[in-house]
Amino acid sequence: MKTSPVHFFSLGALFVGSLLVPLCAAESDWQSLDIKQTTDPIFPLNLSRIGVTTGEARVAINTDAGGSLVEWLVIGYTNKEFADSAVKAIKRWSFSPARLRGELVGTTVELRFFFSAQGVIVTRTNPSDLVEAQVMKMFADRYSYFPRLRGELDRVPTPIVTVTPSYGADLAKRGIEGRVRIQFYIDESGAVRLPSVSAKEDGVLTALAIDALKQWKFTPPVCRGRAVLVKASEEFQFGNGG
Repeated sequence: MKTSPVHFFSLGALFVGSLLVPLCAAESDWQSLDIKQTTDPIFPLNLSRIGVTTGEARVAINTDAGGSLVEWLVIGYTNKEFADSAVKAIKRWSFSPARLRGELVGTTVELRFFFSAQGVIVTRTNPSDLVEAQVMKMFADRYSYFPRLRGELDRVPTPIVTVTPSYGADLAKRGIEGRVRIQFYIDESGAVRLPSVSAKEDGVLTALAIDALKQWKFTPPVCRGRAVLVKASEEFQFGNGG
């Protein structure tokens, strides 16, 4: 079967390693992840047979400093088949790692797939906290699956397993202290997915906080009686700083 043409555009900001690099970051400091689309996403044949002509899917991916795909998370779709097609293609893509101030870094990127009979357009974007609510409201009008907002939940997820970041006395003596705010997803099983933080955070504290948070477990978020995906945040304070 002949595949549809795919077009790739880059928009917004990128999560770098566990760091969010803002749009104002100097070009000399930041080199984006290079995505080589060696396999095109294909419009699902069963949907075209029933008259569906367009669709969308959103997938967040994480790559390591070597450019290997570490994790992916479907965070939205109009039809599940579009998400399945996107993930199938992503698994066959290759990646050249991003660089921050010349250093190879891991990256978390959100990809948005627009499917049509003419082809597939892929954009790379990450909405800020300020517009997240509006984005979710927009998705609710046409998406059958997307992260739910806290106010929509019947039951807010609460941590049932927590791990304290390893913060040694040597870091305190060196004056490495402060607060780290981590954004992440909680999936339908209560697992922490794709944690990320702002580039302004200290890299050492960021690594400690994320290593700990990855081991947390929550009660599943519930909306209208069903487990759902939700976006959340957690703040850690190290020492007396912040």
